[in-house]
Amino acid sequence: MSGVTKRRRRRVRKKSSANGCLVALGTIAALIATGAIVTGGIWLGIRLMIDPNAAIWLNRILPGWTKIPIADASPPQTLATIRDELRQNGLIAGELVSLNTGQPYRETPILLPILKSKPNCQTNCQKIVELRLYQPIEFQQAELAYQLVTQLAINEPEEYFVLSSTDAITGSASRSLAFTRFNRLENKAPATGFWFNLWGVRLTDESPKTYGQILHYNPEQMHLSVMLDWQSPTDKPPYWQQVTGESTPELVINQTVGLEPKFQVYQVQPRQFLLNPIQLTEISLNTRADDSPTYRNSLMLARNGLWSWAYRRLQQEQKNTESATVQAQLDVIRLHAQFTEAQANQTWASQGQQVLAYLIDGRWTDALQVFQTAAVNGSAQDIANLLKTDTEELWRRVEAALNISPNDRTVKTWGALIIAAQEGRTKAISWLQQLPSPESESDQPQPNNNAQIYAYLDYLDTALAEVPAIIPHLSKIVGTAQPVETVKPEEWRQPKARNSTATFPVTLTAPASGFQKAPQEVWYQVEVAAFNDGQRWRQTPFTDLQLSTVVATQRLWQYLGLDTDPYLQIAVWSAEGRQETIVATVQGMSYQEGVIKLLATGQALPNRENSRPMAYSQTALRWLEPGSISLSDLNQLQPQWVAAILPTLWQELVKSGKRSPEVEPTIPIMLQEIGHWLVQPLDLTGNDEPEAVLTLYEDLSSTNQTLNIKRPETNTQQYKPRTLIFSEKGALLYSEFSTHGNTSLTAIADLGDGGTAALVLADENKYRLKRWSDQRKRFE
Repeated sequence: MSGVTKRRRRRVRKKSSANGCLVALGTIAALIATGAIVTGGIWLGIRLMIDPNAAIWLNRILPGWTKIPIADASPPQTLATIRDELRQNGLIAGELVSLNTGQPYRETPILLPILKSKPNCQTNCQKIVELRLYQPIEFQQAELAYQLVTQLAINEPEEYFVLSSTDAITGSASRSLAFTRFNRLENKAPATGFWFNLWGVRLTDESPKTYGQILHYNPEQMHLSVMLDWQSPTDKPPYWQQVTGESTPELVINQTVGLEPKFQVYQVQPRQFLLNPIQLTEISLNTRADDSPTYRNSLMLARNGLWSWAYRRLQQEQKNTESATVQAQLDVIRLHAQFTEAQANQTWASQGQQVLAYLIDGRWTDALQVFQTAAVNGSAQDIANLLKTDTEELWRRVEAALNISPNDRTVKTWGALIIAAQEGRTKAISWLQQLPSPESESDQPQPNNNAQIYAYLDYLDTALAEVPAIIPHLSKIVGTAQPVETVKPEEWRQPKARNSTATFPVTLTAPASGFQKAPQEVWYQVEVAAFNDGQRWRQTPFTDLQLSTVVATQRLWQYLGLDTDPYLQIAVWSAEGRQETIVATVQGMSYQEGVIKLLATGQALPNRENSRPMAYSQTALRWLEPGSISLSDLNQLQPQWVAAILPTLWQELVKSGKRSPEVEPTIPIMLQEIGHWLVQPLDLTGNDEPEAVLTLYEDLSSTNQTLNIKRPETNTQQYKPRTLIFSEKGALLYSEFSTHGNTSLTAIADLGDGGTAALVLADENKYRLKRWSDQRKRFE
């Protein structure tokens, strides 16, 4: 009996112990839950103290009787009221974006960009300074109004973030760059809310640089956040693409420069953040997910630009692993390899570009064959210049390839060629001799036999000994065109055909030559006034060109950029000032005593009196058309400037006989008489201050030769345009009434080289370019 009692007591003690543990665990869980609730309540309380409307998003999940009241600091407003309020504060309401997630229209939130005008700006003057999120609600008498939910202030990026290390930052310090554009990234976007791109463009001497921020709106929490800052040397914005095998597409930022690919790929990944539980994570090639030699070498090859080689090696390694990181890296490498392979498979007009495409794709042998053919034909200058100007991009590929295949003779050859082009033949031979000796099948070192490599160095020496190479570039030509009825073939030359030693004249009638014009086309003769040789602009007369006596025509053709872009725009202007343009193809050239003439074919232009055809390459000019403002309106904004301009303008009119010298009116009287005249503020001297461009039309038919401010539409031969340019201090910089009476300003253009704007002048039936000389204080 006593034994049974003891056993019962032991069971009771065990049961009590188990119940005690459960109670303790329940107590701990209750404390944790209570702590979380208290912490959340404290966090929410702090948010509500800072912003009474910060937790308005909770109203979407709370019952009607428990909804959080909206603070009076941001009362509901109609769209018209919102726009009026912004206007009163010097702001501008942008184009609203509907954040429609399927709910009825009156429940759809909207995103409103807030813009502000930049001071002292002439073009593209509005920048985005804020994004506001509004929730629609019923307002007085069922009128639809909007409640401000959140405001996202825009943090502008610094200039050093946008520019690469090779770009010069103007000024003593970096500056902030504005965002000017805002659009939704919806093509192939993942179904995780709304994605937006806030971006801008920074113009540089080389090419436009784009930059921006990727934003995401989480409709479940009504939260807008910045996900990523990006920059790119191209004009292509970020885009969604199925790069990996995942169901969610990746965000791709294209940072490719020329033939050198660079794609940043970001995956949408989860994170522990209540308001926005996702993030963008870059697929990095610096992250190692495996320790095998093949994997390590593959990543090394990819990081050094040998994408195709790295992809082939990593494909084999990927079969032996199930790592998601390795698969993602393989997909990114494949994206780059597809680009380099496509470039290498393309046929390039320039042999230097063909060699570059082969080397970037790791096709060492193919590149050597092109170099040897070019060297034999005496046309390896652009390849020699390619090697001479390599900025480590090709060299790092050579080093990476030798690290994997130290006995590859073609790779050694290119390494020697690069060193010889940049440091001389002696350095190249010394580098070759320092390389490890190749090993035979018996694992015995073999002597370096570099005789074949020395032969390629001889080819390079020949190319470097000739006149300096010309950097391949698109044509940038400006000149005067005129239709011609007959052409003498012996007066025109073409560069020699590829792989040919013959230099032949243009044949206008023989179809076998390939130089005939279509029946509906006409011949144009273009006298070149200026062109860019890939480094700087040159003006007529062209007496300092370095031309080879053997291949002068080819070299001049390359100077002009016609080997890559043989097309010209030929334009005339109608009486209303409208430009009418056709495209012509350059067929031949003539060069005598510093004068360059081109022969081109194209459609016939309409006959316009008093308008001489102008020829220019598409990439040569960007026409500037600044807005106009009357002198009276300008006087309201900058009275000191107008007060300085008017006396100088009046004196110029008196000198030219357009005003009486006996009358010296005051500034108010001048404004009454000529205050309606229009000026165009534009920086022409590069001092970051606008000059005033004033164009008048003089009636030559009347006895007093009256001046009008509008271009005449009839009897245009009776009128002559007269342009004057005044500095920011009122000084007369240019006048077609006196010092430049024989010229006529046709247009103002940006030449795209980072310099000041150029005046396009018609002078003695020829077009010329003139820029401001800060040293001589004049246009020349």
